Amino acid sequence: MEIGVDIVDLDRIEKLFSRYGVKFLQRFLTEEEIVICLHKPQVIASIAGRFAAKEAVVKALGTGFADGVHWKSFAILNDERGRPYVRPVDTGLFPAGCKMKISIAHDRHAAVATALIDGV
Repeated sequence: MEIGVDIVDLDRIEKLFSRYGVKFLQRFLTEEEIVICLHKPQVIASIAGRFAAKEAVVKALGTGFADGVHWKSFAILNDERGRPYVRPVDTGLFPAGCKMKISIAHDRHAAVATALIDGV
């Protein structure tokens, strides 16, 4: 079992999004993730949460963004109840049978995410 965690400052994300707009998001989010973030009541917190979640996932994988793992190799989506989950975009990114859980939280200043992967 492996765990990864990351925290992101909301002001940093807000400055980058204000300066570069959707082009900033296209660097690290899939189109589906961008649509989700832009339709959330707290857009900046949603962007920061997904950024933190992606960082937490690659830390749990132990790869970082290397060895063929890229920002868009997987998507952070929400199920029908709003719970975040990871959907691989690149098949073979996660070992067969591995189980993954993620959690995202934010307040006025930061977003934090934790990823737990069993079976890597």
